[in-house]
Amino acid sequence: MQAALDRPVIAWKTFAWAFAAAAVFALTCRYPGYVHHDTAEIAMWSRLGWPLGLPKHPPLLPWLFRIYSYAVPLNWVTLSLLTAANITLGAWAVWRIALLSVGAERAGVALMLYGLAPAGTFFALKLNHNAILVSLWPLTILAFLLCLRAQTVTRSAAMGVVFGALAAAAMLAKYYSGVLLACCIMASLVSTDRNRFYKLPGAYLAVATFLLLVAPHVWWLWESQGATLDYALHESEREAHPLAHFLTVTPMYLVPPMAAFFAMNRWFGENTGGAMEPAIVQRYPELWVLAVGPFVLTAIFIAAFKLRGATSWSLPDFCVVPVLLAAMLPQFGEETMLRLKRAAAMALTIVAAAGPVVGFTAFALGDNNATEPRVEFAQAAGRIFAAATRHEPNIVAGDPQSANAAALDIGSKPAAFTNFNSAFAPWVTPQKLDSEGLLVICRPSYGGCREQTAAFVAQHARASGFVCSLSMQRWWLWKAGRLNSAEVTVLMPKGTNVDESNAKIACATGGPSASFVRLF
Repeated sequence: MQAALDRPVIAWKTFAWAFAAAAVFALTCRYPGYVHHDTAEIAMWSRLGWPLGLPKHPPLLPWLFRIYSYAVPLNWVTLSLLTAANITLGAWAVWRIALLSVGAERAGVALMLYGLAPAGTFFALKLNHNAILVSLWPLTILAFLLCLRAQTVTRSAAMGVVFGALAAAAMLAKYYSGVLLACCIMASLVSTDRNRFYKLPGAYLAVATFLLLVAPHVWWLWESQGATLDYALHESEREAHPLAHFLTVTPMYLVPPMAAFFAMNRWFGENTGGAMEPAIVQRYPELWVLAVGPFVLTAIFIAAFKLRGATSWSLPDFCVVPVLLAAMLPQFGEETMLRLKRAAAMALTIVAAAGPVVGFTAFALGDNNATEPRVEFAQAAGRIFAAATRHEPNIVAGDPQSANAAALDIGSKPAAFTNFNSAFAPWVTPQKLDSEGLLVICRPSYGGCREQTAAFVAQHARASGFVCSLSMQRWWLWKAGRLNSAEVTVLMPKGTNVDESNAKIACATGGPSASFVRLF
């Protein structure tokens, strides 16, 4: 039976089709050109070099974006493809976990059930520090299970290094991954192979590799007085009752796969006359700990530390649950499996076809992410700044969505200075502002941006500048989006004055809807 569980089942065609479906959906489910501001911010961070840490998050994802940018330019197309790759890699790792645990046929069923969970698919279309865990957690779990089952010193050592490296990557992506590592430790303690696991070098090499790889960031964290931890624990956010929110919303991720499980359970049972032949499951205790442990530990931490926003962290929490569900289904034959494969192929086709439909529907209903011309505002603002100062903007401020969009979509790829918060933008210094000036983009829908801009300008009373007003709307096929407005403020470099005539000329470069408002 072990040989059957280990047989190499290569399903590259399946995952190539899954990648294509995810890529088409990601490219078309919003208006072409749309990039979530979290993703745009990470792209901006990736241009800052190789920092050991950042004010908001650990550095792995900006590093990954930087490496990716050496191969292709970062834009809405390539970032959509990276998003699809992240989703597909997570699905592949779940399939491999199932292949090790419940055999080839049930691994296919586990993969189908996993694909129905929105946390690992649709919610991961916003590639940020939560979504990257959709691939890193299953990969780390897979490496842990391979290390746990290793029976030779060589195999144990090799898998221990891989496990430690992936665990470090998960932690350097988001500190929440500490929950997963705690669950791996608990899973190793309940395993029937725990004696061999702790006698072989894999466990100790995993710890050594992990500590070696995270040590530079720990040093940075110490030097920065825990800036990233402070942001993670005190981020102003969201739920009035975080524990109740987590306990009610997060289990909803499992509703689609659970519904499919009960439907399959009835169908398989009817096809076999109700006979139940449970699958031979490898690593059953470990899988249970890894399936429910992250959810339980997170609930405990929320209650103990009053953490807010943890619901958005929990996308990978239940990645192992589909494997257990597949193990609990009645026995099924090859004909049933063939039908399921056909259904899965049809579902992937529908997902790809649904992307344009979802995107157009969002646009027709006036969804801000589809109708708001953030890219167009950013590019027009860049032209205005360049016309006034004779150089491209290097720093762009304003509300987060506008500033981060500008950081990605203006040709000079400026650094973002969102909300004028220097604590989260140490790359913006008074000297740079004096020598390079500042571009600010504010949307009326984002309250407080104009007031923040006025206060910041007042702090730089010796600098001159001007304000332009922009009005734009998008079109999708024959459908017109709602008219949007934005206010563009140009703060000139120190010692450079601008008069009303020049300001009007600069504003005109923003397009036919641009108009001069005032000097300051």
